[in-house]
Amino acid sequence: MESETSNANLLKYARWMVIAVIVLTLSQASTGLSQNYGSATASSHALSAQLGLVACIVAAVLVVMSKTDNSKLKGMTFGLATAWLIQYGMGEMFASMTWIAHLHAVIAMGILLHATALLRAFPAASDA
Repeated sequence: MESETSNANLLKYARWMVIAVIVLTLSQASTGLSQNYGSATASSHALSAQLGLVACIVAAVLVVMSKTDNSKLKGMTFGLATAWLIQYGMGEMFASMTWIAHLHAVIAMGILLHATALLRAFPAASDA
């Protein structure tokens, strides 16, 4: 019985990490757009990118540690972490190239949609 409880708890915490990723993605969008209008939000943009990467990795680790048999859930959390890692790498490598923001924004929208779809992949509280 105890392993079932820890399994459900780890999945619950992973779900909260995905919700944090959604909030951080929206934070990234707002701070990224505000830079185009003269606001000095570069440090907030970088911090939310770092926190989002950590949240994605923690979500993937929690899903694996939960020992769930749901391969869709595992794949989607690793996909989210991979997409955020690519996004973070692009932001770091191409920070001086303003045209890359167009591609950067499209990937961010994909991350937001993927994270939202990932929320539906988690089992309901009554199923866990």
